[in-house]
Amino acid sequence: MTASKQYQTEFWGEEAVQARGRRRTSVTVILGILLLAFLTFGAFAFTGYYLANQWLAGNLAAGKGDKDGSGIAEASAGKPETILLIGVDQRQPQEPSRSDTIILAVLDPAAPRVDLLSIPRDTRVKIPGHGYDKINAAHALGGPDLLLETINNFLGSHVDKYMAIDFQGFEKIIDTLGGVDIDVDKRMHVPLEDIDLQPGFQHLDGHDALAFVRYRNDPEGDVTRVHRQQEFLQALIDQSLRLGIIPKIPKLVNEINRQLKTNLDIKDMLSLALSMKNLDRSNVATHMLPGEGKYVGDISYYLVDQKKLAETLAAIPNLQ
Repeated sequence: MTASKQYQTEFWGEEAVQARGRRRTSVTVILGILLLAFLTFGAFAFTGYYLANQWLAGNLAAGKGDKDGSGIAEASAGKPETILLIGVDQRQPQEPSRSDTIILAVLDPAAPRVDLLSIPRDTRVKIPGHGYDKINAAHALGGPDLLLETINNFLGSHVDKYMAIDFQGFEKIIDTLGGVDIDVDKRMHVPLEDIDLQPGFQHLDGHDALAFVRYRNDPEGDVTRVHRQQEFLQALIDQSLRLGIIPKIPKLVNEINRQLKTNLDIKDMLSLALSMKNLDRSNVATHMLPGEGKYVGDISYYLVDQKKLAETLAAIPNLQ
């Protein structure tokens, strides 16, 4: 019997009956990791599966690792970690793709605490080797590595880890979760982008959830869209606390494993997730680069207020 099949047998069969005595503890561990998973558009769910598997098999308590000796039960030592989260606008395979969503996730296991710094995609920056342009062009010109270099040069940071997912992957993951309940703030209708949402509180499937986070026909343009994305993340956090999510872990893991691109290995993800398992929603803070939309020549950019930028970065002391 494979490890995956054994896990499912235990989870759905005998283990479901015998788990009541230890349910609270195991659920706390899994939900703590899933909380991180949804904060990062599902990136840590792959980790959540491995931890859940080891927990149900009794290996977590025994401090055992997986078969390759990676020591997956070991939490990180509490060192803060910054990870670049990228939502990629890629319509066709292998085509150059701009980054539609850019978020720096700053995780502090010692607190535990998460700070999410959103970077508007129209932010005017200097892209190494290419001159000034909108920051989302960096991904199309050089992938995650050039985007990381651009951000580090602009903020004075030293981020080297990333997780990326494209539109199709985002849709599939949200559908696997069963959709998201959220209050749509206004009528959103952009036929060319296949966006058609009515206002009001409603249940969104993957297609409509993507439309909600992508819509940007607002007076403040990308600023309002960033706030909408942050609202979506909070709704996703709330949904992650529902016990009904747990049976979906195996399918969710398989989907995320296919869709996620990252330079973090399994050991890194698990170690970080395990150390953040007690994260509470009240310790999740959202931030955005300060600035405003302006034209430079005939091109609309988001120009960062350099004076206020220092204050914003100071509010995230663990940003590396």
